[in-house]
Amino acid sequence: MNQPLDASTPSPTAGPEPAPSAALHRRCPAAAAKDPTPCEGPHDAATIVDRHGREVAGCVQHCARLLAGLEGARVHPFVPANQALEVYSRARELPPFAWEIGR
Repeated sequence: MNQPLDASTPSPTAGPEPAPSAALHRRCPAAAAKDPTPCEGPHDAATIVDRHGREVAGCVQHCARLLAGLEGARVHPFVPANQALEVYSRARELPPFAWEIGR
């Protein structure tokens, strides 16, 4: 049930600059590669910390989905309360790796 956080993102200097339309569809770092759901809101709305102390920021939608699948994870304490509560509330309603069963 543990999913490692992979906060590695491509270097902004690696490769050509993405087209403006591609930049609009880029997903937050918390989105799992196989999760088809779109981001909701800012890509840095919340930060999830796994039990090893690794952090990844993301939108509320993907942080909730990530939190549901990480044992011992939590929302970073400096995330605003309303966003943290939204992440916890959504995560509570989701099974781990919800995208694998179509949720």
